[in-house]
Amino acid sequence: MSNKIMRKKIIYFIYTVLIVILFYNSTEAIIIVQDFRGKDIILKKPAERVVCLIESALTGIYMLNQQHKIIGIPTNVYEEGYYYSETYKYYASLDERIRNKNIPAVGNWEKVNIEKVLSLKPDLIIIWASQTDAISTFEKLGIPVYGVFITKLDDVYKEILDFGKLLDAEKRAKELVEYAQREVKYFKNISSKIPNKKKVYFSWAQHNFLQTSCKGSIVDELITLVGARNICSHIKGESVTLNIEKLIYLNPDVILMWYSKSLTPLNIKSNKQLQMINAIKKNSIFQFSDTFSFDLWTLKFLYATKFMAKNIYPEIYNYNLKKEYQKIMSFLYGKNFLL
Repeated sequence: MSNKIMRKKIIYFIYTVLIVILFYNSTEAIIIVQDFRGKDIILKKPAERVVCLIESALTGIYMLNQQHKIIGIPTNVYEEGYYYSETYKYYASLDERIRNKNIPAVGNWEKVNIEKVLSLKPDLIIIWASQTDAISTFEKLGIPVYGVFITKLDDVYKEILDFGKLLDAEKRAKELVEYAQREVKYFKNISSKIPNKKKVYFSWAQHNFLQTSCKGSIVDELITLVGARNICSHIKGESVTLNIEKLIYLNPDVILMWYSKSLTPLNIKSNKQLQMINAIKKNSIFQFSDTFSFDLWTLKFLYATKFMAKNIYPEIYNYNLKKEYQKIMSFLYGKNFLL
């Protein structure tokens, strides 16, 4: 280990000790977690009034059985049209307050209603780390803000474990992460023995069929996990738009599509320009059926992975998808949903 790295570790340790000394007293414990900005979030006690502006983070709070602490949610939970109306029905079944639209919707990744958030008197705000203006406003007012930025499975685990600490649900958080890690190990054991890896193209179909995710993305990580190869793993990027000639040249064996109301596998099969692609010839095009169940930025990546594996290698992954769905959702939420 270099002297520079060692100095940084020592400085961070001293900084943390000083924080504990400053905030600690005989009647109050202290909670410190570091968010995705590298910022220390310091609470004297577990949060009780949480405003969550990210739907994928919101679902994690429900997995932790801490939904009673939620006082503000993202606007897209209630929005009709686009694809969020499908998300609402799941939350409505989880929480009567959402079913009756009694929890205020206070913003999302585009816009935050600052006054509405402040009126709720939160003791913790969860928001995308990129929303720097809103974060600055809240932090200047002394409100703890946890910034989220997820690009890999380890980030999903970190978020849940951090929420466990912040919300006094560490035991449940650990159970959730250990469950997910056991499932990931199952896939690794199988996929390591697959010799001829199929080529897979993933499409963010709600916007543009040619929009995909390449190296360094959760999509790429999951395709690799099931024993296949992302056709654009040689390109780095969470959001990459290929041209149609490039897609034809890369010639995927399987096409996976994100949920979309306007673009379905039937549309792709009927595209005359794509008829020479192996996935089209073999009718190997599969689409996620909703956004809630297949959320890749939450522990529900487990079901998305099961779906991907089963459709890429049906002869290898011989489980029943419907049963796997119920098993996963029952563990994550303590509730069964109809897929």
